[in-house]
Amino acid sequence: MEAPATRPTYDTGEPCAHCGLPVGPRPVEEAGEAFCCSACALVRGALREAGFAETVDRLRPLAATGGNARPVAPDPLGVRELDTERFLEEHTAPLDGGLREADLVLDGVHCAACVWVVERLPFEMDGVTEARLDLPRGRVRLAFDPERVALSSVADWLSRFGYALRPTRGDRQSGRSEAEHQLLVRTGVAWALAGNVMLLAFALYSGLDAAGGPFAAAAKWASFALAIPAVVYGGAPFFQRAWASMGMAWRARDPRRLHLDTPIALGVLVGFGHSAWATVTGRGDVWFDSVAVLIAALLTARYVQLRSRRLAGDASERLLALLPAMARRVTDDSSTEAVRLDELTRGDVVEVSAGEAVPVDGTVAEGESRVDNAVLTGESRPIPVTAGASVAAGATNLTAPLRVRVEAAGEDSRVGRLLAWVREAEGGRAPVMLWADRLGGVFVLAVFALAALTAAIWLVVDPSQIGLHVAALLVITCPCALGMATPLAFAVAAGRAARAGVFVKSDAATQALTEIDTVVLDKTGTLTEGAMRLVAHFGSDDALEAAAALEAHVAHPIASALTHAVPNARGEVTRVEAVNGAGIRGLVDGREVLVGRPDWIATETGSTAPAHLDAFVHDTVAAGHTPVAVACDGAWATILSVGDALRRDAHDLIATLRDEGKSVRVLSGDHPETVARLAETLGIPEADALGGVTPEEKQAIVQELQEAGHRVMVVGDGVNDAAALRQSDVGVAVGGGSTASLVAADVFLTQPGLAPVLRAMATGRTAVRTVRRALAVSLAYNALGAAAAVGGLVTPLVAAIAMPVSSLLVVTIALTQRVPGVDAPASPVPSATAPRSVPSPTPSLA
Repeated sequence: MEAPATRPTYDTGEPCAHCGLPVGPRPVEEAGEAFCCSACALVRGALREAGFAETVDRLRPLAATGGNARPVAPDPLGVRELDTERFLEEHTAPLDGGLREADLVLDGVHCAACVWVVERLPFEMDGVTEARLDLPRGRVRLAFDPERVALSSVADWLSRFGYALRPTRGDRQSGRSEAEHQLLVRTGVAWALAGNVMLLAFALYSGLDAAGGPFAAAAKWASFALAIPAVVYGGAPFFQRAWASMGMAWRARDPRRLHLDTPIALGVLVGFGHSAWATVTGRGDVWFDSVAVLIAALLTARYVQLRSRRLAGDASERLLALLPAMARRVTDDSSTEAVRLDELTRGDVVEVSAGEAVPVDGTVAEGESRVDNAVLTGESRPIPVTAGASVAAGATNLTAPLRVRVEAAGEDSRVGRLLAWVREAEGGRAPVMLWADRLGGVFVLAVFALAALTAAIWLVVDPSQIGLHVAALLVITCPCALGMATPLAFAVAAGRAARAGVFVKSDAATQALTEIDTVVLDKTGTLTEGAMRLVAHFGSDDALEAAAALEAHVAHPIASALTHAVPNARGEVTRVEAVNGAGIRGLVDGREVLVGRPDWIATETGSTAPAHLDAFVHDTVAAGHTPVAVACDGAWATILSVGDALRRDAHDLIATLRDEGKSVRVLSGDHPETVARLAETLGIPEADALGGVTPEEKQAIVQELQEAGHRVMVVGDGVNDAAALRQSDVGVAVGGGSTASLVAADVFLTQPGLAPVLRAMATGRTAVRTVRRALAVSLAYNALGAAAAVGGLVTPLVAAIAMPVSSLLVVTIALTQRVPGVDAPASPVPSATAPRSVPSPTPSLA
C-alpha cells in the first residue's frame, strides 16, 4: 500500500509567497507554496498563468499595512440583516439610476492582494457597480443595484476568500468622518494652489521681478488668479468664525469675545489685499505665496486635530460593529425568531449558539458553557458560565448553547457605552485652549493699537511710508502660530498617548492631569492584580479538592483561584447553589459542602471554627489575604488563604507620586485589616488608608478633599469607584474595569499595570508645557516683528517672507515633544516585594 503524502509544515512566521506577510498557523497552500490568504493564492496563480511569476513585485514593503489578520467566518444573522428593507433604508444612501451606496465593515482583509480581489466585485457580480476598500480601516464602500443583487450574495461571494462582511454601527461616527473628509479636501486644494503659487514666487524671487517686463507681470497675475480660490475657498472657515465672533463681540460690547481667527483673517486679508493692489497698479511687492501657504498650514493643523479626535472613535466604532445586529429571541413555545437588537426589551430571552457572539448584556437563563471575553477585557482565558452568571455583549460563546435574559442591548450595552464615552470628549476643551482663544480678542486690539501708533509715527517721519509700514505690521503680526499651537500640541500628545494605551476623554482632562496634588487609589484590581490566587490552606486536602470541584461550576474570582490551584479536582457534583455575597453550597460525592466567608459558615453550621483553624483565619487577615472556610457535612474542614497579588509596579507608582510632592491615599471596600496591611507594605500612613468604605463614603471623602482646596485624581476599576471617579477632578479607569467606572472616568487605560497612570500624567504635563512654550515663542516672535515694523525696519515683502517662520517654529515644537514613558521604551519595572507567606503550623501550599 502506498504511503500517504506527507503534508508540508510551515513556520507561522514564514512569509507569504506573494505579499510577504507571515502565513500564520493556517496557511493556504497552492502549487507547493504557502500563502497568508486565498486572495494572495488567487493573484499569484493569475500572475503565474500570465508568465509574470518571476518578475512580479511581491509587495513586501506593504507588509506593515495590515498585520497578521486571519480570515473569519461571516455571521449568518448579520448577513440576513443586510437584505432587510429597514437596513437598506437606514444604512444605505440613494444614488442616481436606482443605485444605493453602502459602507460596511469587512473583516479578514490585510494585504494588497485583498484589495485587488475585493475591488474585482463589479467584474464578478452583476448589479455591483463599484467596490472601494479602505484597507487600514477594514471598510468597503459598495455601489449596487438592490433590484439585481442582494448584499447577502455579495457577502457569500466575499466569504469564499475568507472575508466577513458586517454592518457598521453608530450613525454619528459617519457624520464626523464626513466633516473630516470635507476638511481634508479643502486642505488638499489649498496645498495644491499654494504649491503652484510658490513655483511662480520662486521665479519672481530669482530675478524675474527685478527684471520687470511682461513675464514678471504675467507671473504676478497668475499668482493673483491662483490665490483667489486659495483665500476664498481655503480661508472660508477662518473668515466665517471671525465674522461670527465680531458679531458676538459687538452685541456683547466686549472685544474679548473676538475669536483668535479674527486677527488671522485680518492678516490674510491685508496680505492678499496689498498683493492684489500691487498687481493691479504694477507698483509694490506681492506675497501671494505666503498667504496661500499660511492658509494651507492652518488647515493642516485643524485637520490633524480633527483626525486625532476620531482615532479613539474609530477603534470603539469597530468594537461596536463586532456586536451581532440580530438575535434569536425565544418565543413562548420555546422556538426562536430572528429579530433586530432594537426590537429586544429588558427581560426577553435570546439563544446564543456555540461559536456565536453574545448579542446583549444579560444573565444566563439556561445552559452551561464557557465564554471568551478577550474583545472586552483582554483576558484570553475563557471563563465558565452557568445559570445566573452575567455575560456581556461582544463575548464569544465557545462550547454549548446558552439562553440569555436581556438586560441591555446595542448602544446601551457595555460596548455601546464605550462609544458614548468617546463621544463625550467632543465638547471638552482645555482651559489653556480657551485662554488662547480669549487672547485673540486682546491680540487684535493690540494689533489695531500698534497700527495706529505706526501710522502716527510715520505721519511725522514720512507720510508717504504710512501705508507701507502699517501693511508690514499687520502681515508680520498675523497670529497664525497662536491658532496652531494649542490644537496641534494637544492632538500630537493625545495621539502618542493613545498608542501607549492611554485614552484621554478631552483636552480639559489632559490639562487637569497637570494640576493634581492628591491621588486616591482603589485597592482591588488597581493596586492589586485583581486576580485571586490560592496562597495556602490549612486543614483537610480532601475538603480542598471537594471545594475546587464545587467552585468549578461558578464564575467568581475565588472560584477561579481554586480551579487554577486544583485544575483536575475529583468529585461528582450533583447540586450547586450560590448564595450572593456569602458563598456556595452543593453536593459533592453525596457530601454537603459549603465554601464561603467564615462568618457565613459559622451561621450555617451553628458552630464556631476550631481554635487551630480560627488562628489561621487571623494569620491570613494579618497577611493581607482573604480567608475562605470549607465545611463538609456540617463540620469545619479547612481554611483557604486567597490573595490578590500586589502589582509589580505599585511601589514605583507610590514612590514617583511622592517624589512629585503628591499626597497618596487608599480607599477600599475590602476588610480594614487587609487594607492596613497593604498600606504598610507600600509605606502609606495608616491614617491615609481606609478599608470598609462604601461607594457613597468614597465620594464624600473625595468631595471633602476638594472642599479643602485639593485637586484630586481617583484611580479605580469597579462599580464601587464610579461615584468617586465622577466626583474627582480627574477620574482614571484602569483596563478591564466595569462599565460604570468607564463611563465615569476622564482617562481610560487599556494596558495592564499602574505605569500607564504615570504616562497619563506625563502626557498632560508635556502637552501643556508644549502649548505654553509654543505660545511664548509665537508671542515673542510677533512682539519682535511688530517692533521692527513700527520702526520701519521691515518692508511688507520681508514681513510676508517672515510671517510663516513662527508657524514653522510652532509646528516643530509640537511635533518634537517627547512624553516620558510614551515616546521612549519604559525601563524595566523592578519586582515589588512578594506578599508575605501566611504563617501557619503546617500549611499545605496549593
